[in-house]
Amino acid sequence: MKFRNFPWVAAVVLATSLHSTGPAASHETVCRQGASLLPPPATDKPGRKYMRDRPAQILHLKLDVTPDFARRTVRGTSTLTFKPVAKPLAELELDAVGLTIEGVTAQGATLKEHEVTDEKLVLLFDPPVAPGAEAGVTIAYHAEPERGLYFRTPEMGYRPGDTQVWSQGEPELHRYWYPGYDYPNQRFTSEVICRVPEGMKVVSNGSLVSQAKGADGLVAWHWKQNQPHPNYLVALAAGYFDSIEDKLGELPLAILVPPSEREQAANAFRDTRKIIDFYQRETGVPFPWDKYYQVFCLDFLAGGMENTSCTFEGAGLLFRDDVEQLRSLRGLDAHETAHQWFGDLVTCRDWSHLWLNEGFASYYTLLYEEQAQGVDAMRWGLWREAQKVFESLDTKPIVWRDYTDPQFQFDYRVYPKGAWVLHMIRNRLGPELFRQSIRTYLERHRLGNVGTDDLQDVLEELSGLSFDQFFDQWLYHGGLPELKIEYSWDAAAKLAKLTVRQTQKVTNEVLLFRFDLPVRFHVKGLEKPVDFTVEVSKAGEDFQFPLPAVPELVRIDPEFTLLAKIDFQPPPEMLKRQLKSDVIGRLLAVRLLAKKKDAATVTQLAEVLNGDAFHAVRSEAANALKTIATPEARAALARSLKQEDARVRLSVVEALAAFPHAEAQEALWAQSLSEKNPLMLAAIIKTWGARPGDAKVSAALRTHLASTSHHQAVASAAIGALRAQDDATAVPAILERLRRDSLGFSSFQLAQAFDAVAFLARNDKDREPVRVFLTEQLNHPREELRVGAAKALGTLRDPKSLAVLQPLTARLKLSRDPVREAAEKSIAALEADQTKSQELKDVWSKLQDLQKKSEEMQRQIEKAGRKPEAAKAGAGSQAKPVKK
Repeated sequence: MKFRNFPWVAAVVLATSLHSTGPAASHETVCRQGASLLPPPATDKPGRKYMRDRPAQILHLKLDVTPDFARRTVRGTSTLTFKPVAKPLAELELDAVGLTIEGVTAQGATLKEHEVTDEKLVLLFDPPVAPGAEAGVTIAYHAEPERGLYFRTPEMGYRPGDTQVWSQGEPELHRYWYPGYDYPNQRFTSEVICRVPEGMKVVSNGSLVSQAKGADGLVAWHWKQNQPHPNYLVALAAGYFDSIEDKLGELPLAILVPPSEREQAANAFRDTRKIIDFYQRETGVPFPWDKYYQVFCLDFLAGGMENTSCTFEGAGLLFRDDVEQLRSLRGLDAHETAHQWFGDLVTCRDWSHLWLNEGFASYYTLLYEEQAQGVDAMRWGLWREAQKVFESLDTKPIVWRDYTDPQFQFDYRVYPKGAWVLHMIRNRLGPELFRQSIRTYLERHRLGNVGTDDLQDVLEELSGLSFDQFFDQWLYHGGLPELKIEYSWDAAAKLAKLTVRQTQKVTNEVLLFRFDLPVRFHVKGLEKPVDFTVEVSKAGEDFQFPLPAVPELVRIDPEFTLLAKIDFQPPPEMLKRQLKSDVIGRLLAVRLLAKKKDAATVTQLAEVLNGDAFHAVRSEAANALKTIATPEARAALARSLKQEDARVRLSVVEALAAFPHAEAQEALWAQSLSEKNPLMLAAIIKTWGARPGDAKVSAALRTHLASTSHHQAVASAAIGALRAQDDATAVPAILERLRRDSLGFSSFQLAQAFDAVAFLARNDKDREPVRVFLTEQLNHPREELRVGAAKALGTLRDPKSLAVLQPLTARLKLSRDPVREAAEKSIAALEADQTKSQELKDVWSKLQDLQKKSEEMQRQIEKAGRKPEAAKAGAGSQAKPVKK
């Protein structure tokens, strides 16, 4: 499964997809798109997690289901064939949540009774089923699934021609729509029969057995998967789809998209054949399943999900040619296809070993990137993955058992760090021995479950090397080496000296690392560089290297084979030469130059921005100029907007946006008038959030708000900019757009728009129109829009919202219901506002009382001060007779 931001934030939205190109669209930017749609963790059970017991081996699962699209319900039967493993089986627990069990019958066993709990269907047999004896149960049920099976229908605000339903089982979500054994340490064959209206298509695992119309007018599609696979990889997608079919040899290939996306289908199918062909050669193992279909799903919960023989992916990632290099599905395609070997053919035995699924898929994506785009592209992918590991702040190991819910395993450890672990293994073994090892690992554990020790055993067996320390420090402990490296030259002895210190905090979780550190010296007069490898194992060490002359350039880990955060600052002359070296050297040099402010450095970076051969280095130069932030840097960026590669152009736009200066703003405005790429235009519009009060920008934002673009990228950006401007006058226009036409917006975009309009109206005297609109959304069929509306009512800060939010929380039964959680947070915010408001009223009242008392006292004082004078005046008048 390919996830992008963790924890559950981000979705199929412009802001997270602009750089979705190959491995650059790595897990944080592609895979967790739509993650706001993922369910909250099902449990917060503390303690270490271990693999489940397996008292019975499930042999086969047969599902026969009929979805009701109008009611968004499913009715069917689940038949499981099983046999006890070692002991007589008196009780079989199946995972089932929120299902209405209509009846249970047994085959080859005597079912005494069944019990339904909140999370389980418990089957009791008397007499117990004997070890090795084959038995079965058939469970009739119906459900209105909250998880696991997701409808997309006109009643929910989707285009009528795009009606569909699809499943998403990882990690343990199928229990919400059929009863079964919902854990990865069992594999079984399966078949799915799905009955749908004529004209719809159904995709599931394996091969299509039959397609027949019944007396009820529904068409039964019967798919069968003859090789065993785990429960979470069982798949169902049904609905209206347009498709493109192909073959690789005898392997059927197809891509299915919603009819509204038919024109984008070919763009998503560009690399599939080449990817499968490459993986077959690289692993030495033929594609293991009967077919390979890709189904694009509306508002999918992730970038993609590697169901056996049929990957499901997010339709929001489909793109048109006019977005240039800003979008590609090459990386997602490569990742999910790699899972057909790593995760599907061999599967982690429990979620603590998830990296064996995700790390392999992530690394093989990079290997394909090298095949498709060259070694620089592959190393840039490694660079991006390394940055994600560097940015993480925790020290959990990759193999970790202290998670509260398996969803929390899908983070930087199993994706980019897992990929880097495999990269370091490959560099230690060499490409050919690595291929042999992986082929042996796949063939030995084919159609089985694996743990990290299984991989280690194969590596040690074929290489003769010990991987004990490597696996201990990289997989069973957390962190990574953080190195401070200093260089000096001893001219008399002709020795280059490096001082290497490990600066990471060493704890029980993070070790002092032991590793090989490659070093390369470029010496004038020598045709080839001089390479050394030193073993680093201490907190601080000095290394000396004999050379014929002073080196012109020193490169640490020049082939990029070590995951380490390295602080090494070469002398200025070396830094200039490094700008002409390998791609990683150039990226590092640009980052070091970003720390300087002089005009010469700005000139150097401007040359890199407009002249380097690789787009990522040019983009890094734009970022460096943004960091330098001098007038010269700003001018250099303004002169560099005409970039042929949209990725670099986007970096220049984002860099210019950091300058609150008329020159930068006018350059961006001029670019917006000629920009044809809708994602680029949206990125420029986003920068206008920092320009409130600009009449021409305000007018343009309202024009773009009313516009239509693919996936509504431009209108969504306009709403975001208006929110950033805090332009309350835009509220009627935004409300009108949302009421008039919400088609094409993703659920995430709509939820963001709800919050934007609430924010803009929060200080209005009349918040009634916005409150009414948001209250209407609390009954929306899409859960994610109900969540967005509940959250936005808190942002609106209208105390009248309590009248709808408080009954809502009482009505929702699930303690971890995301709508309920959003409503509770809004209630807390509103009540806090009321409390503050009351406190202010109380303070004001007290001030008023004090002021009244003060005024009264002052009057008393003044009155008391006047009495003696009055007495004197009275006495005087009596002493002096009045003359007439």
